Amino acid sequence: MKFHLSSWLIAAASFSSFHPTSVDAAVAGIRGKDKQQRRVLQGNRPAKYLVQDIQYEHNESGRRLKQDQPHKIDTVELENGLIYTVEGKVPHGWTVSGQDIKLPTGTVINDDTATIILPNAAGNGRLLEGEGDAVPKVESALTKEQQRNLSELNRQRQLAQVTGDKSVLAVKIVLSDGQYGFDDSYLECKVFGTSNGSNCGDTYHLANAYRDCSYNKLRFNKAADKTSGNGNVSNISNGVVTVTLPTTSTSQGDGTVRNAVTSALNTAFGSATSLADHLMYCLPPNTMSGIAYAYINSWNSVYSNNWCNSVSAQLHEIGHNIGLAHSNEGTTAYADQSGMMGYSYSGESTPRMCFNAAKNYQLGWYSDKTKVISPGASTDNCFAGDLYGTAFYADAGAQTVGIKVNTDSSTDVYIMYNAKTGIQSGTVEGGNQVMVVTTGAEGTGYSESTLVQKITTNTAGYSLPGFSNTVLYVDSNTSGSHASIRIETDGQACVVGPTSNPTPAPPTPAPTQQPTAQPTEPQPTPNPTPQPTSAPTAPIDCTALTAKSGCDAHPGICNWTGKNWKSGQCVSTAPTTPSPTPPPTPPSPTTPSPTPSSPG
Repeated sequence: MKFHLSSWLIAAASFSSFHPTSVDAAVAGIRGKDKQQRRVLQGNRPAKYLVQDIQYEHNESGRRLKQDQPHKIDTVELENGLIYTVEGKVPHGWTVSGQDIKLPTGTVINDDTATIILPNAAGNGRLLEGEGDAVPKVESALTKEQQRNLSELNRQRQLAQVTGDKSVLAVKIVLSDGQYGFDDSYLECKVFGTSNGSNCGDTYHLANAYRDCSYNKLRFNKAADKTSGNGNVSNISNGVVTVTLPTTSTSQGDGTVRNAVTSALNTAFGSATSLADHLMYCLPPNTMSGIAYAYINSWNSVYSNNWCNSVSAQLHEIGHNIGLAHSNEGTTAYADQSGMMGYSYSGESTPRMCFNAAKNYQLGWYSDKTKVISPGASTDNCFAGDLYGTAFYADAGAQTVGIKVNTDSSTDVYIMYNAKTGIQSGTVEGGNQVMVVTTGAEGTGYSESTLVQKITTNTAGYSLPGFSNTVLYVDSNTSGSHASIRIETDGQACVVGPTSNPTPAPPTPAPTQQPTAQPTEPQPTPNPTPQPTSAPTAPIDCTALTAKSGCDAHPGICNWTGKNWKSGQCVSTAPTTPSPTPPPTPPSPTTPSPTPSSPG
């Protein structure tokens, strides 16, 4: 991972404060137009770099139907919300979708094709890497510790994006030769679950899906009603607006149509991007080659006709808006069907499911019940216990619903139990199995995840990717609820860190034999210290402990005979004959003497 700092950060203030209301206002500082509606910048201009992530239709076998079309496109957003595809390569420093940049003098903008060409040093052709003010300086690679510190900052920034109340505006688009094929009230129903403000009976849609998946931490609400100042744009009502473009056709393509819609909203309301946190553009059929796309870390998502009604497409594309990348399986893009960042489905209200373990960690909704372990560390290097499905997150007894296993790189391992019930009742893949996925960016930034393993039970152990000797065991599987799992490292004692309220000092180790003398006073001392406060009252059966980590947890009582976790057994170190019983304690006039806890 590399961290980039540059002058494009300075442009943020001027970008956020400048909102032209029309294309003409946007061309201030841009010289001339030719017959193809091309404009040339005559000075550096603030803008945003955005990645457009496009989703295509797949057949039943999972094969993408349009193999020759791009999966991701580099774009630039100008101050008025118009977005242009970059022709050619982008500068090396443009690395994070949503980052502020500066377009250099000589940049060519083509409104007919919604494209942009960056200049090279000679002012003609595409920008060469390393040239011009648009290319930020790149700092050296960060250490693993610095990456984790930075990822925590990223997580804190993202919490504002994925928690709280967010507004959504659904835009019905009517062109000269086609329109989104449903009325305003139906679109309202499919996005918000109401029709003209009343419950429409839709069981699963954008608003309640994100509310349920986040356990009410992220709430999508309707954009505020607003009166239009443009005859081709309706008033905003119940979170929906209709934009009519009588001189624009489907043949002009989604880029040109999209910018025409944004310009019409700018004219009608002053600024399209100020109308809501997220704007969903519902295009007529045959306007775009994919089924939907969205801009990463941004406000806009675009859908082909009926895909605007699909709850899976809605969650997928808005997921891109809030920073989520695709969920893959093996070498196949989108193929992780355990959550909504894989394939989308044509069903309007199905399937009912949320996200995989890596996406859950990034979103942070279950952070209070997520364990992070680091094999090889001196503490918090293992896990042993019950792993519950996210559907049980609200249950008091479900202490863990997600696990992150840190590796030596920024690509780490994430584990969940995919309980097929509640918010995951419609999961298409891996129901009631332990799911193992990997992703980069320390799990806190935009990074495609890969499903690498699905496990029902596995007492023999599964070696986690990125490790040579760290193994996941699934000892039991309570179908639909949780699995009992262990994560252990060969040759390393399992040490769990302190709880949230640790005692001032750890208890001293339990004695290896019974005390040989009675207290000299009949009353107990105020603070007896030799025994730990939680010592067992019954002997420990060391032979019942089948894992080395469990055996190592009882030093002085149990001992592992083998060289490693793969061989050996746990035996007792206590004498084979019972220890002599101490003489009875004389009665106290007030309080009986304490009975020492048996070490087993």
